[in-house]
Amino acid sequence: MIEYDSANRPPAVIDEFIQLIHYRDLIFLMVGNILKNRYKRSVLGIFWMLLNPLLQTVVLTIAFGTMFKSSLPNYAVYLLSGLLAWNFITQTTQYAMGAMAYGGGLLKRIYIPRATYIVAAVGNGLINLLVSIGSLVIIILFLAHPITVAWLFLPVSILILTIFSLGLALLLSTASVFFTDTVDIYQVLVQALFFLTPIMYPASILPAELSQVLALNPFVILIEIFRIPIYTNHFPDFNLVISAISLALITLVAGWILFTSKADQLAYRL
Repeated sequence: MIEYDSANRPPAVIDEFIQLIHYRDLIFLMVGNILKNRYKRSVLGIFWMLLNPLLQTVVLTIAFGTMFKSSLPNYAVYLLSGLLAWNFITQTTQYAMGAMAYGGGLLKRIYIPRATYIVAAVGNGLINLLVSIGSLVIIILFLAHPITVAWLFLPVSILILTIFSLGLALLLSTASVFFTDTVDIYQVLVQALFFLTPIMYPASILPAELSQVLALNPFVILIEIFRIPIYTNHFPDFNLVISAISLALITLVAGWILFTSKADQLAYRL
């Protein structure tokens, strides 16, 4: 049993982190429960993580592959590498928001670190991403797309995506507790951003005025940092890496400060 003395608390930004470490076993348990609950009624179970990206890729490749065949050889690799990064960020943040907005009743009954739900959601998303990379490997082998030393950068790319997703989940989950409409607004925004992000198409086809707008889309940098080692077989440009790391860290710091500053109010808002 972990004793919690509320009279001798360090600053909230530090205290929440310390409590997460103390409750790490609970976080691992919650990640496992999320996976079990998500796939317990599925015939394929966890193998759906592999099959779902493959089906998405096949359908979208049939629909758009011919259109971009000349500019994007091995289009399925380009598409799926972008989809995996996109799905990891958006699905993780959406799940975290839903868990906090609609499933946080436990926080009213017992003390657990308020960020537990969000960290568990990100952990679950990370497992989904790692398993789904198996689908990408299957397509790469089928298309005889090379796997080079640039893949060694992939753990860095995944770490950057994870840091950004955690920060964004903290920001949006805090907003969703105080304003439940945030969940619906974010879902609409995600649908719009999907078509404004070069996942299914190359950025080069956009006119100049839209290219400037694209530069304001943070998802572009994050998807490219994941896709470049896989699709182009090169290490990402140094400036792109610095930009992606900066974006991820700024998002995490902002999310952590906002979330921890409101942590004591969350249980009363749920």
